[in-house]
This record gives sequence, structure tokens and C-alpha cells, in this order.
Amino acid sequence: MNSMKKIVFNILVLLMVVISLPGQNSAVSKGQSFKFVSFPDFFNFDIPNPWAGYDTAVDYFLKRVKDENPSFVLIDGDLVNGHWWNNPQCVKHMGTIYYSGWVRRMQQYGLTYYTAIGDHELGDDPWPKEKVALVPYLEDVYRQNLNMPVNGPSNKKGLAYYIRQGDLLVITVETFEVIGDSMHIDVMGEQLEWFKQVLKENDDAKFKIVQGHVGIWGTLKSRSSSNLMLNNGKESDFYKVMKESGVDAYLAGEFHDVTILESDGIWQIVHGSSWGREIVNTEDYLVGEVSGDELNLTMKRIYMDAQGEYMFNLNKDKGPREIVKINDKTLKNGPETIGTLTIKKNKKEKVYLNNTGVFNQN
Repeated sequence: MNSMKKIVFNILVLLMVVISLPGQNSAVSKGQSFKFVSFPDFFNFDIPNPWAGYDTAVDYFLKRVKDENPSFVLIDGDLVNGHWWNNPQCVKHMGTIYYSGWVRRMQQYGLTYYTAIGDHELGDDPWPKEKVALVPYLEDVYRQNLNMPVNGPSNKKGLAYYIRQGDLLVITVETFEVIGDSMHIDVMGEQLEWFKQVLKENDDAKFKIVQGHVGIWGTLKSRSSSNLMLNNGKESDFYKVMKESGVDAYLAGEFHDVTILESDGIWQIVHGSSWGREIVNTEDYLVGEVSGDELNLTMKRIYMDAQGEYMFNLNKDKGPREIVKINDKTLKNGPETIGTLTIKKNKKEKVYLNNTGVFNQN
């Protein structure tokens, strides 16, 4: 191949890579209606692709997501188990295997995805000094395989970012910060200043959503979880910025159950699942629709059963069960709606309508 052909070939390859990446913005314009779906903690373990014991259930679930016709999906952390703390080579090897399999599943169903960093992406809590030393490698393998937008702060490119879709602003934050040789569960420093600036520059967005992995306030239902919460909760600078900037919803995972609370105009929506645990027998996912002056939210539930022996996960004595099946109840009746909410805005006020089910937990 001569030099000119090599140049043309490299340009074509670069264009193919750029086209395949999730975008910062879409063609959705202001006033245009569209949907999104959120399902944190998918899978929360290292699940090979393919894996016969899971593939039928995964197919059922992702087809239901696809049926919603979302412009994009949000997955708020814990895509993997991430117990890859043997050494940097182990991080790169295992991360490449399991993240690439996870991405292939999204691509198979034509889903545009925006993910967040969870504790499992950083090796899972707790964080002794030797694990903290591996955090840069863990972040790098996530960044290289997930290819998230790079419009975030300079110290968290591909980890924290935002997208603007018509009347909706979605900001993804990394709720974990290494200071020295210790881990802090917070949004602070350069990331916090960037967060303020993005909200200021997008003040015209009718609706504002933030996704960050951990909970912030309240007593939250929990199944097979470490129950991680943001340092200082509602007294944190991060929460105060959301309150002052009129954020409408904060999406979290981590707890593998559903708790929805409202405070200061912010709806904290904790939801998601953990595949392969008997106690976590539902996949709860949020469907959002932006339509004119309304943001309509619906929480849906799929029942599932974990069976069989424990699957191998590195540095995990008891991994997930080898088989996950969709429960007969769901196969017969389809996904169950367990709550609804409409956030309606105009220039003068914001009101909440159609509160049902899990949106009445306050």
C-alpha cells in the first residue's frame, strides 16, 4: 500500500470510529418529543458474551427497552463486577473482555447508550491503598471501551460529560474522587466547577437530569448492595448546586431496588437491578418522555429468577448464578407499571401530576 492509499485508509478508519461513538448532541430539536430509558447496574457482574444461561433473558429485556423506541438509554454504573485488582495488566485484560461484550449487547439492539462510573468500575468498595493505586488503570480501560463523550472536565474526560437533546440536559458525573491514597464519595474540585458551568451554559434547557451512581439522601430500599451514599448528602456542595440550578431529577443505582424521593424540587430516583442474585428478582427500568412542557416518567418492572451454580468472577467467592430466566408472570403479562409522574413546566411554575405507585413514597 503506497503512502497516499495509507492516508486515505486511515482517514476512513477514523471516520468509522467517530460515527460509531455515542454523540454529545443529537438531531432532536427544541420542542420535539422523544423518549429515553434508564436501567442502572446492568449487569453488576462480569457476564461473558455470549452466555447461554443469560442470553434469552437479556434478549427479552433489551427487546422491551427497544420497544420503547428511545433516542438513548442511560446506564448509571456497575456494568461489570470489576474485581480486577491483581495488577494493571489484569485490569486491561479483564476490562477489555467484559466491557467489549457489554458494548456488543447494546450494539446488537441498536441502542445509543450513555454510561456512568459505579463503584464496580473502580474495583468495588472498599478501597485500600493498593486498590486506590489501580484506579487510574480502571478508569482508563472503562474510557477506552465505553467511548463516552469527552466534553467533561480535563481530569475526567470520558468519565463525566453531558449531552443536550432538544429541551433536555443530561449530565453524567463520577461520584468518586481519589485524594492522595484514599477514595471519597463526592463530586468536588474541578468536576464540581465544570458541573456548575454546564448548568449555567444550559440554563435554557427546560428539563435537567443528572445521573450519578450513589444515593444522596433518605432511607433507601436495598437488595444485595453496599449502600453507598454521597458524603454529606444534602449538605454537600454538589447537592446545593443541583438545588440552585433547578435540576429536576437525580438518577442513581447502587441499591438494586426502587426508592423515589423528592426534595427541593429534585426527584431522587434510585432504581436498577443486579443480575444473578436470587434476592434481586426484578429488573426495574425508568421510561422518560419529553413532550412539550411535560417530562413524563414511568417506572416499569420485569420479574426474573436466578438459578444454578455460582458463575466464576475474578476475586469473588460467590459470583452471580449461572442462569437468569424471565419469570412466568412477566412472560404472560409483560412488564408491569409500578409508578408514574409528570413534571410540567411553564415560565411561571413547575407542577407535579399523575403521581402513582413508587412516585408516592415521600
